[in-house]
Amino acid sequence: MTAHRLSEYISALGPIVGSAPVLEEDPVITQVTYDSREVFPGSVFICKGAHFDPAYLHQAVGRGAVAYISETIYPEVDVPGIVVTDIRDAIADAGTLFYDEEWDHLTLIGVTGTKGKSTTTSYIHAILSAWAASMGKPRPGILTSIRQEDGVSDQEATRTTPETLDLYRHLHNAVISDCGYMCLEVSSQGLKYKRVANLTFEVGCFLNVSEDHISPQEHPDYEDYLTSKLRLFSQSRIAVVNMGTQDLVRVMEAASGCEKVVTFALRGPGEEVEADVTGYGIQTTMAGQEFTATVFGEVHDFAICMQGSFNVANALAAITVCWCLGVPVQYIREGLLATHVPGRMEVFRLERGTTIIVDYAHQKLSIQALMDWAKRQYPSSPISMVFGLGGEKALNRWEEFGKLAGENADEIYLTEDDPGAVPVEEICRQVDQFVQASGHKPSHIIPNRPAAVAQAVREAPDNGLVLVLGKGSERWQSRGGVAVTVPSDLDTVRGLVENQ
Repeated sequence: MTAHRLSEYISALGPIVGSAPVLEEDPVITQVTYDSREVFPGSVFICKGAHFDPAYLHQAVGRGAVAYISETIYPEVDVPGIVVTDIRDAIADAGTLFYDEEWDHLTLIGVTGTKGKSTTTSYIHAILSAWAASMGKPRPGILTSIRQEDGVSDQEATRTTPETLDLYRHLHNAVISDCGYMCLEVSSQGLKYKRVANLTFEVGCFLNVSEDHISPQEHPDYEDYLTSKLRLFSQSRIAVVNMGTQDLVRVMEAASGCEKVVTFALRGPGEEVEADVTGYGIQTTMAGQEFTATVFGEVHDFAICMQGSFNVANALAAITVCWCLGVPVQYIREGLLATHVPGRMEVFRLERGTTIIVDYAHQKLSIQALMDWAKRQYPSSPISMVFGLGGEKALNRWEEFGKLAGENADEIYLTEDDPGAVPVEEICRQVDQFVQASGHKPSHIIPNRPAAVAQAVREAPDNGLVLVLGKGSERWQSRGGVAVTVPSDLDTVRGLVENQ
């Protein structure tokens, strides 16, 4: 990184506003941050958030901040203030200047969609990792809702797309680690709120879309949600599009602005579909699934170790992306077969015959796809569902989940899933109204999630199928704005299996 001085930030972002004088010396900027706890001498502090508390700015100045960026002037502060009209644009521009757009040295791949982002991104990462290993190169980086690996750190994630400066720091780490590639799961929130601003993706992959994340805190309506997702193409050179997505005309129209558009599709028996990459002939095996794909006219066989036809669709997306990047087919095969995503379609079987599936499915499209697959795969098994719903976001899911559960499950266990400030029991009671209106199925409200999972497994018949949905491998619950550490669904089910 180049050593930039404060005058460069003022020139890039806007003039000093207010009575605070510009420092006599033009200090070198040592850091740009919106966390007052991270400030050290030479930092520029960003006043971020709709409910920003000026006490954080005072704390930052006390720790050595030499200037601040804000949409509001704070005349009582005796360091220069750069006042801007859009703080999110300013965050991106300040971060871009600080890191010198180092990410131009990386090949960036962005994946968005209502469902399948984490799995598809993990497939792409595994394929690129296999290819890199064959050449003796470092592993690529990956940022998903599950993990963050950037060549310097490798840790569990707490959100899908990191905040802008956190993302830029990950990209910086990937550059200095010679990762070569960074695979990003890009959320609608990440696009809407400009967390990925100033990045150019070599490939932007659009998996699917359905109405989701509708709430006062996220998207006011479906149009805003879709429009946010489509922004990925405005930052991508190559567009990869699933021909099976909802609103295909809108998606293709947005993708047409890219330098190149490539399509993929999963073809069912007797279906006709035109795409650059087409998958078909799925065969379920003990190890996972095998399928055939026609890739730009070439026919190849592939295998994955995950169940569910929707994961074949995710694999097709990864095949298409990696083909566009020039990855030889042998490493595509190797990467797909090696991919295991914790908390995604994890299948467990009890000695008495009960099957338990732990999956992160947490919105309408993924639940419906899972249900359709489960009924084909386990046609004679009574289905028990264990799930909860958030109390402050994606409020449309309350009705959608309730209806799907009432229509498809035989036994329902309602429990905790990131309730925020809303009591878990209240969420469960509201959801249960939709369950009863749709199917009048037996429901059990058990706020303690591990207890709910244990009861569902204990009460399931020997030939039953228990679906534990929504949290997967996550080891935290959002309660009242605080992330509280808890056992993951995987931890709970593994314990039940080991102690049966």
